[in-house]
Amino acid sequence: MRKQMIRRVALAVALTTAVAACGSDTDESADDAVAEETADTEAPAEETTEEPAEATGDGPTELDIALVLEGVQEEGWNTAMIEALDRIAEEAPYGATLTYEIIENIEYADGERIGRELASSGTYEMIIMHSAFVDGTNAIAPDFPEIAFGLSGSGNDLAIGGNVFWIDVFIHEPAYLLGQIAGSMTESNQISAVAGFPFANVNAPVHAFVDGALSVNPDITHSVTYIESWFDAVTANESAIAQIAEGSDMIYAERFGPVEAAASAENVFAFGHFTDQSSLNPDIVLASAVALWDPAVMDIIDAWYAFETEGTAFSAPAEERIVYDSMVDGGSDITDLSDSVPAEVAELVAETRDAILAGDLEIPFDDSPFE
Repeated sequence: MRKQMIRRVALAVALTTAVAACGSDTDESADDAVAEETADTEAPAEETTEEPAEATGDGPTELDIALVLEGVQEEGWNTAMIEALDRIAEEAPYGATLTYEIIENIEYADGERIGRELASSGTYEMIIMHSAFVDGTNAIAPDFPEIAFGLSGSGNDLAIGGNVFWIDVFIHEPAYLLGQIAGSMTESNQISAVAGFPFANVNAPVHAFVDGALSVNPDITHSVTYIESWFDAVTANESAIAQIAEGSDMIYAERFGPVEAAASAENVFAFGHFTDQSSLNPDIVLASAVALWDPAVMDIIDAWYAFETEGTAFSAPAEERIVYDSMVDGGSDITDLSDSVPAEVAELVAETRDAILAGDLEIPFDDSPFE
C-alpha cells in the first residue's frame, strides 16, 4: 500500500465531462447560495518524497474513470475527490492519460442500475462510488472482474474485497489545528460548528476542532448544529446566523453555507472543511482542513496497472478500509492561513503541525455524536 506524501499541484486539468443523472433534491435557493460560495480551490503545495509512478513497459496509455456521486459536485466531499483526480491526472500515473466522467445526484436506490450501466458500457477501467452505494457495488463487481471499483467513505459493514476497494480519509488532525486558531482568536469564548449528520466522519473533525480550541483556551464553550443534510447551503447559513446570535464568533463550516453568515456579521470568522474555502472570502475564512484522496486513489490505480500489465488479480482488503488517517501519510492537511491570523497564532499552529508529523502528538479520533 502506498504511504508516501503526494505532491499537491495547482488544479490544471479541466473536468472532461459532467453528467447530470436522475433527479436532484437540491432546491434553487440552495443552488443560488452555493453558487456564491463555490470557487476553484487549490491544495497547499508540498514537496513530494517520491517521483510519480511511471510506465515500466508496454502497458495501457489511458485510464477512464466514472465518478458516481450521491449529491452535486459542489458538495465538499465530492469536490475533494474531484480535486484529487485533477492532481493525479496532472501527474499522468504510469504515463497514462487519466480522464473521468462525473455522474451526479444519484439516489441510493439507483446506485446498482447506474453502476451496472457504466460497467456494461465498456468505457471505464475504474468506477468510484460513495460508500452509500455499497449494496449495488457489491452486486455489480463480481460480474465485471476486469474493472476496479472504489467505495469512498465510512458506514460500510458488508463483505468487500477482490476488485472492490473501500477507501477513506480522516481530517481530524487539521481540524484540531483550526481549533487552535479559533481558541486563540475568539473574543466571546464561544465557538460553534455547522455539520451534516451525526456520522463518524462528521463528528471526528468537529470534536478535534473543539479539542484544539480547548487546548489553548480552557474557557471555551461550544455548540454544534446538525442540519440533517449533506448539501443545503440555505439551512447551513441560517444555522450559522443562529449560532452568531447566541454569541459564537468562530464557526467550523463542516457544510457549505456558514461563510456567508460569518461575513455578514462583525468580528466573526469561519473555517473550511474538505476543501480550501479561502477563495470564498479570504478575510473571513481563516484556514481550511482539506481531505487529500490522492494516496487512496493511487492504491486503486496501482492495482489496476498491475492487473493490466502483469495479470495480477485484484486483491482489495476484505472487510476493512484502506484508510489514510493522518497528515503523516498524506490523507489530509491544513491550508495556508489567512493574513488575519496573528503571527504568534500561526507559529503555534506550525509547531503543533510539526509535532503531529513527527509523531510526537496524537489527536484522538472521537466519532461520538454531539448532544
